[in-house]
Amino acid sequence: MKGYLTDSAGAVWALPTLLSWDVKHGLGEPCDAFEVSFAYAKELLPLLYGAVRFRGEYGGETVFRGVVDEYEVTADGTGLTAAVRGRGLAALLLDNQCEAAQYAGVGLDYIVRHHVTPWGVHDVKTGAMAALGDFTVTSGDSQWSVLKRFCRFAGGVRPRFAPDGVLLLNGQDGAARAIGPGTAVTAAVIRDSRYGVISEVLVKNKARGSAETVKNAAYLARGARCRRVLAVPRRIGGDAMRYTAQYQIEESERGKRTVELTLPAQFAAFAGDRVSLTAPAVGLSGDYRVYESRCWADENGAGTALTLEERGTDHVAE
Repeated sequence: MKGYLTDSAGAVWALPTLLSWDVKHGLGEPCDAFEVSFAYAKELLPLLYGAVRFRGEYGGETVFRGVVDEYEVTADGTGLTAAVRGRGLAALLLDNQCEAAQYAGVGLDYIVRHHVTPWGVHDVKTGAMAALGDFTVTSGDSQWSVLKRFCRFAGGVRPRFAPDGVLLLNGQDGAARAIGPGTAVTAAVIRDSRYGVISEVLVKNKARGSAETVKNAAYLARGARCRRVLAVPRRIGGDAMRYTAQYQIEESERGKRTVELTLPAQFAAFAGDRVSLTAPAVGLSGDYRVYESRCWADENGAGTALTLEERGTDHVAE
């Protein structure tokens, strides 16, 4: 991989040959992250001090774009080395908080203009979303939280950043990939955790005297029970109540039923990619989505670790 840093004036310079890298991509939270190391020379110090952005390139393609959070210079018996660490561009939205606001008839374009682009995220792909008649922003909410809630409620999509730094608000999937008996895999782990997964949510609006129940049908069919009861303010209507319940269920399921694969290839897949998995040795086959990917290379080896989640859920409102 090749690394490039950019300063606040927009000047770009290439890092020396990388000695190691560790790059993680996810679906927005936790934030994507990177760490690279290289041989250090004193002339690099002012450049490191002024660096604000990082771009990683592999095989002629951008595989990471993000924010520089810190650099570190080490002098020891092995010589002089430097490391640069940071997060994906979602950090620009996670780190900035909002003032309280009450929106009526707000659409995606307005949300992007006020909660995305002012904070340094300019490359955005949008899709069709309904305008929301009532949308509340609480003081102290992060810009990312506002964007995520709006997109999930108005369009049923989860915002995420592509490896090249484009913010995807259109529900676009990543690349289609196949992993089967002919794919080189050095390790595989199946993990199925029930702890904390919600089976149903009862949402009550006491002021209006209304209630909504949303059930996690797949989890209930497995014989488990984990019920939650939520109270919401008067202004929250039926659709918003169902959304609140569905969101709670989906968040409780994140990272609980996964297949973890380690492949010797570099950047074998990215978060958001669709994977057709066939693994007869462990009895798995089906359609999965890459929930998290981590690519690394150092003096001990190299590879890509993928965390896959089965696609499709069944949450039924009553």
